[in-house]
Amino acid sequence: MPELDTRIQTLKTELDDLLRKYTEQHPDVVQTKRIVDQLEEQRRHEVEARLKAMQAAAAESGDETTLNPIAQQLKIGLSEAEASVAGLRARVSEYESRYQQLKASAEQVPEIDNELAQLNRDYDVIKGQYANLVSRREAASLTGELEETGTMANFRVIDPPRVSSQPVAPNRFLIASLAFLAALGVGIGASFVMSQLFPTFHDIRAVWEVTKRPVLGTVMALQRPELARRRRRRIYWFAGGLGSLVTCYGLVVLLVLVVRPS
Repeated sequence: MPELDTRIQTLKTELDDLLRKYTEQHPDVVQTKRIVDQLEEQRRHEVEARLKAMQAAAAESGDETTLNPIAQQLKIGLSEAEASVAGLRARVSEYESRYQQLKASAEQVPEIDNELAQLNRDYDVIKGQYANLVSRREAASLTGELEETGTMANFRVIDPPRVSSQPVAPNRFLIASLAFLAALGVGIGASFVMSQLFPTFHDIRAVWEVTKRPVLGTVMALQRPELARRRRRRIYWFAGGLGSLVTCYGLVVLLVLVVRPS
């Protein structure tokens, strides 16, 4: 049955192509599988019908070879093998044609790359010529307008652009001065807070104003050497801190005003 075998092999080839593109649930795949099953079922029925007809003819003629079931199975196997070979040959020819097409496409890839590179080069050349022509057209139109007005302009660069040696922002001198004043304000504020937290009396009048009691007299404090050294140390710390602050401010002002940034 070469017609059915050919149709079955053709549909199987189409089914392979569809499975490479779609899943098994795709309508085209399902329809092709259904047709293949129907054709195989039809082929099986026709094979059985032909076998029955051969058996009936052999019974009438008395041919033992035809009635032998082993011979019949061998004939069926031979016919199926021939059908498989025919289908495989059809698939081989199909794959060979695809191989030739892919080989031809692969040979065309370098040619297409060369054509693309040539087109890019031509495009760059044409683009450069177009830009040149546009600039020349603008220059010609400007010259024509000047000639129509009767005046010719002569452009010269009088003051070329340059980078200023002074920074635009921020104002470093102002920032340094504000920082210096802020530091002094913080120091004075801290001293005032400490005097309020730990108050002291500097004369008799202050004691009388606070206590509202008569003051009979005063006794001078005798400074021990240890207290004197502690007091001198505090004075040195204060003088050193204030001197460091003034020195830092002076250095910053010197760098800002004297040393020019490059």
